[in-house]
Amino acid sequence: MKSPDQPTTSRTGEDEQQELHHRCLSLLSSLPSPPATSLLRRKWPSISTSCTHLLSTLPSLPLSNPLSLPLLTSLSASLSHLHSLSSSPPAGKLQLQSELSSLATTLHGLASDADLLVSTGGGSSENDLVSRLQVGPISSRLDALDLLLSDKTTMSASSLQSVVPSLLKLLEPSASFETREKVTLTFAKLSLSESSRHVITSSEVGPSLVIHLSRVLDSATGGTTAIENACTILQTLTLVKENAIALASRGGVGPLLEICHAGTPSAQASAAAVLGNLAQVETIRPYFVDENGIPTLINLSYIGTPVAKDNAIGCLCNLAGPSEDELQDMKITLFKEGALDCIKSYLELQVQEDRDWNLEGAIGLLRHLTSFRYIAEIVTNNGFVPYVVSALDSTKPRVRIEAARTIAELAVTGRIVKEICDSIPKLVRMLEGKGSEEREASAKALAILMQVSGYRRTFRKDEGGIVNVVQLLDPLADVEKKHAVSVLLSLSQSRKCRKQMVAAGACGYLRGNLAMQVEDAKKLLECLGRGRILGVFPRV
Repeated sequence: MKSPDQPTTSRTGEDEQQELHHRCLSLLSSLPSPPATSLLRRKWPSISTSCTHLLSTLPSLPLSNPLSLPLLTSLSASLSHLHSLSSSPPAGKLQLQSELSSLATTLHGLASDADLLVSTGGGSSENDLVSRLQVGPISSRLDALDLLLSDKTTMSASSLQSVVPSLLKLLEPSASFETREKVTLTFAKLSLSESSRHVITSSEVGPSLVIHLSRVLDSATGGTTAIENACTILQTLTLVKENAIALASRGGVGPLLEICHAGTPSAQASAAAVLGNLAQVETIRPYFVDENGIPTLINLSYIGTPVAKDNAIGCLCNLAGPSEDELQDMKITLFKEGALDCIKSYLELQVQEDRDWNLEGAIGLLRHLTSFRYIAEIVTNNGFVPYVVSALDSTKPRVRIEAARTIAELAVTGRIVKEICDSIPKLVRMLEGKGSEEREASAKALAILMQVSGYRRTFRKDEGGIVNVVQLLDPLADVEKKHAVSVLLSLSQSRKCRKQMVAAGACGYLRGNLAMQVEDAKKLLECLGRGRILGVFPRV
């Protein structure tokens, strides 16, 4: 049964709002003239501008929006205070200056809030949510954040862009711990969404967010949950080089390494992923050495969760990556700290548990290390090669590519290794892959292997080998031609191989390669041409 008081209460609320609305308009219309007090005159232009703007905006204010009432209440009080200060200012200049500054700031904020309510109206739930995230007391904004965090609520990219600046303000140190934690959780959710991550990684938002999150990483200012969420956000943010540099320059590497050492399992995995992004930037890598980070990452590769192990290995791989000066210092440091042992432990565990782990990082790290000839000899002699050869059978193209590139590094030693012989049929199959990067990686590895006679004998046993290599000469094949030419040139001393090349159409492709100025294409064509003239094999 409805209470008879309910309509009266509702009507009273509407009357109160209408009355406040009229009162604010009246106070704005009767704005006092610039006062005689010099201090008031200096502050008056900004106050007057806000009041004039409010006078034009307020008639369109959607009174049906529940946020209009608190705005009108605050505006009424501020305008009354303004009239009071104008008619009878306090005697103390410092007090007057403080009150005027506060009043100018309040009126400017209220003018902005009124603009927002007018622009969003009160029609849709999304507009209402946008308004609540930007207007009203903190408690109301936190309630709105709860709605945004629920799976039932979505927000368009344009609406999100409009509320992000307000959310950033809620991360200021002056905000309560609860507020910062909830806002951080909100950004973490947004960072995981394909539709919204571009907003937070933008040049307008990313650097500001990095500043706030770098504070959260400090255990003195952020709780466990906040730190986990901060790491989640930074995983996305630091994919952008400028954001990665900004985080490192604010001392972010040290706290992230500390999280890898003593954080929760979830935080450790996320922090290692962030560090992996930072390690891709060459200028940031020295920070890892300065912070003694390599032992921490190697330790995490032993004791972390599967995801943490993957991310730690991936970070070490990026640290060992190519650099402009091509110095071997980082590789030597990794080697001395036991990187090879952690790779082998990781690979052995993968075999023992028969798990489809992401081997790209481990094989990639091994590849970078073996580009240093001394380390390549150690890798070849200590049981790593079978793991690399096995990775050529991976279902993941990136793993196969890294494995082929590692074989290429190991083959440079020039020694015949039985396990590397076993890689040749697998590399030949990779030449049939769909991706040009995979075909090019296998062709390069074969080109290096074919410099050794023992590997050439193994290659010639594969019936499809020459045909697959010749297909790479097709001008329409989007791969580097010089590796295929190198393979065929190494085999051209064999009469049988030359016949297979011509039968597969090599001469026609090579003529096309001459126009592309492919290295040694002319030499190979001349070699095949001489064979035909001498009748070594029939004309085709």
